[in-house]
Amino acid sequence: MPIFTKIYRDRYLDSFETLFRTTFLSSCEGIGSAFVGMGGRDGKSVIASLSLTCKETDSASETDLVVVADAVSQVAFQAAVDSLEEKAAAKVKKASFASVRSAVQTNAAANMCVISVPGEYVKHEAVGALDAGLHVLIFSSHVPLEEEREIKEYARDRGLLCMGPDCGVANINGAALVLGSITNRGPFGICGASGIGIQYIGAILHKAGSGVSQIVGTGGNDTKDEVGGITTLVGIDALENDPETKYIVLVSRKPGVETLERIKSRIMSCKKPVVAHIMGTTAEEITAAGAIWAENLEDTAQKALELAGKALEFDSEEKLGEMAAAAVSKMAPAQKYVRGAFVGGTYCDEAVRILRDSVGEVYSNISTEPEWQLKDSLVSVKNTLIDYGEEEFTQGKPHPTIEPSIRLPAIMHEAEDPETAVILLDFVLTPSGPVDTSDLTIAEIKKAQVLARSRGGEIAVVASFCGTNLDIQDIDRQEAALKEAGVYICMSNYRAAQLAGEIARRKMEVSNG
Repeated sequence: MPIFTKIYRDRYLDSFETLFRTTFLSSCEGIGSAFVGMGGRDGKSVIASLSLTCKETDSASETDLVVVADAVSQVAFQAAVDSLEEKAAAKVKKASFASVRSAVQTNAAANMCVISVPGEYVKHEAVGALDAGLHVLIFSSHVPLEEEREIKEYARDRGLLCMGPDCGVANINGAALVLGSITNRGPFGICGASGIGIQYIGAILHKAGSGVSQIVGTGGNDTKDEVGGITTLVGIDALENDPETKYIVLVSRKPGVETLERIKSRIMSCKKPVVAHIMGTTAEEITAAGAIWAENLEDTAQKALELAGKALEFDSEEKLGEMAAAAVSKMAPAQKYVRGAFVGGTYCDEAVRILRDSVGEVYSNISTEPEWQLKDSLVSVKNTLIDYGEEEFTQGKPHPTIEPSIRLPAIMHEAEDPETAVILLDFVLTPSGPVDTSDLTIAEIKKAQVLARSRGGEIAVVASFCGTNLDIQDIDRQEAALKEAGVYICMSNYRAAQLAGEIARRKMEVSNG
């Protein structure tokens, strides 16, 4: 299809706004690939990756708003742009300021700045906010690690907190920020380099009748040695000094070797009890540092609750066995593999590790082991789990926690393979996500089941949710809708992965006689 553009000279929109506009434009009739964003270096890189580069986009400057798409005709493109403008005009207008400093002067009580700009401008904006005495939460990604470290050192040296870059979850003094779930207040302070991890733990604490004092998101790169865990260490300091925090919970994907040593040393000197789920570590080394070691996210929440004298009953092995037996009894002989479509990277990583214990070979687009790395993320191999939050799927588009339709085609795609036995899904509730996140998925699940039944079988769809009953979507309502559609719902991603693996294991036993 031909490429059409509209350039708005000297017009700025932040990343949240441009991502939503891109999603809307892409959904319009007659539109193929689409991009709405600023015309700077990062924007042009995304445009090129979408094969939408043309002389008009090349001529755009960093201060220009670019709308570009391939479309069936100029009429279809203009109709889509007109519809986009109409939708934007209907939104509530916000106060705008020429600079962070002018915004602070108008809002003297403000003490935090959320930054959502292209990565190439993050350092300048962050330094300006820090100079104005503001803590910063950087939602933006694509920030070089060297610049991330410089920003965080600048914040630390001024006694300020820098969450991010690439921080999507935080809860400060009871305010859920960016993509975080709404939780009750309570005694637990959470700090972590895993957005989905810290959101899930906060949600489980809430479900158990407790709550959080603060949730400090560090951004996924914080615990790499290039950054040095600066926000993690500052976060521990802040939680230790926070009178509302009685217990500290730490979560991280596998840290760099040097950074892990810094974190363990800081835990050792912490005056408050610490529960730590740090991937790639052993119970012995975390216990030696003085923390309570947790094996996975569910275990982390359980051990945290024990500190406060509370507990929550998760799916028992007996219950998982009953669900697995029921699922296997409906399947056709050819069905044997687990196929996962995830929106949470930590969840995908966790599920890969769990499934390998029960089914052996598991391929993924986020595997750190070359032999299990998919050559093509759209072509599943045996047992395959895909993280649809990876950059290959989200470049120039909202993350699937905001726009879950990114992974929807995966359900029918996997159902078309007669060897698919289980489709494993995660759902993450966010204030920026759809009000009924289960609706579109249910429609695809029903179509997938019609196809599977036409072959004499049935696909077991297994899912877990991350969220609370205070979120606008209401986790209880979403879970009930999926259960009614025949989906097996587990209280944690850990249990969901266990169930998926148990179904595949039992199906293999049946097939082998």
